[in-house]
Amino acid sequence: KIWTSGAHYSDYGLLITRTDPNVPKHQGLTMFFLDMKSPGVEVKPIKQANGDSEFNEVYFTDVRIPDNQRLGGVGEGWNVSLTTLMNERMSIGARVATGFPEMFEYCNQLMLEDGPAIENRAVRSKLATWATRTSGLKYSSYRTISALSKGGRPGPENSIGKLVAGSTLQDIAAYALELQGAAGAISDPSVQTEGDFQAMLLRSPSSRIAGGTDEILRNIIAERVLGLPGDIRVDKNVPFNKIATKGR
Repeated sequence: KIWTSGAHYSDYGLLITRTDPNVPKHQGLTMFFLDMKSPGVEVKPIKQANGDSEFNEVYFTDVRIPDNQRLGGVGEGWNVSLTTLMNERMSIGARVATGFPEMFEYCNQLMLEDGPAIENRAVRSKLATWATRTSGLKYSSYRTISALSKGGRPGPENSIGKLVAGSTLQDIAAYALELQGAAGAISDPSVQTEGDFQAMLLRSPSSRIAGGTDEILRNIIAERVLGLPGDIRVDKNVPFNKIATKGR
């Protein structure tokens, strides 16, 4: 398993397994929690472009998990996964820093050839767009928290927050480096502002992958929030072991 966040310092992990290959792909799945110190579990951190190692490759060699570590019923792993994913997407959308406060402060300090960046029309237009998105994220998060406080569960609408937060972070970081010009290549910690935006840009793609890619989230929003027709899925009701693959 690749791209496992935090596996190198986690005591436990979640593992979804296929326990019945004779039913369609979203059936026949069972979820377990796994002791990361179990025999046969090997974790290898992945070095990222920004120098950090937040993600990992996890290898499983003859790992055995007792049934008392099962989460939910046998064959109900997909429902457990959906609950986990909705909570993950909600938390990512709520906590991912979009970089807007840093960008706004930077534009207040930056001088362009024609004057302060904050007075430049193109810059102000960008800032207005990001301010609107950031405000929308904040109040959408409040609405979700309010629903949870009343006993609700995170639903597919939480995909919106993660989708918007991830793309906004990347857009802001890229535009900051564009404004900085050659200074954007500086990663020296002593040059705080420039180094911050570079690190932000290098890390931003991961926020658009973790917990579901942008493409997956758009499908979820379209089908489960807006009620639009779903993608054509020719293998929807086909038993997993009957799905044509390159190997069979």
